[in-house]
Amino acid sequence: MQKTLFLSLLLIMASCPSMANAEVYKIVDSTGKVIYTDTPPADESGDQLVLPPINQVPGSEIVESAADIAPDSAAFAGYSVVELVAPRDDSLIYYDQQNIIVQLALEPELQIGHLVQFYLNGAAYAEPVAATSYAISNLPRGSHSISARVVAANNGEAVASSRSVTVHVQRHFKRN
Repeated sequence: MQKTLFLSLLLIMASCPSMANAEVYKIVDSTGKVIYTDTPPADESGDQLVLPPINQVPGSEIVESAADIAPDSAAFAGYSVVELVAPRDDSLIYYDQQNIIVQLALEPELQIGHLVQFYLNGAAYAEPVAATSYAISNLPRGSHSISARVVAANNGEAVASSRSVTVHVQRHFKRN
């Protein structure tokens, strides 16, 4: 399936340069309906249009990913604030709230070359991200600890850690 899709896209892309030079005709039928086509009309009633040249936009430059950029350790003295501001410690998450937005406060802001790894019950939750907030979804009922750690993108070394907060998830359950 994917191979067929790939080949189809390849053929379409290969035909695009030839479409750029295709002729375009404007035909007005007996009811006044205007039709644009690349097929010349059989009865010579259409006008061939002269189109302006196609706009060409140069491609963008490849930007290094955050993992390829090492933090400037000489100018960076460390984070003075690393704190989870949401959810609050010992908060109750009700049954109808499917996602918990975890927000980390950092001072100074997250540096280039650093990522944030969020933890749920002591285990890494998803991959490290270059953001200070993240959505944790579909938590089962019960108590859970959430924490975050700032790590260097190039080697995963811990730069700073937050204290953990505990949330209590309330979900419906079926009694026997």
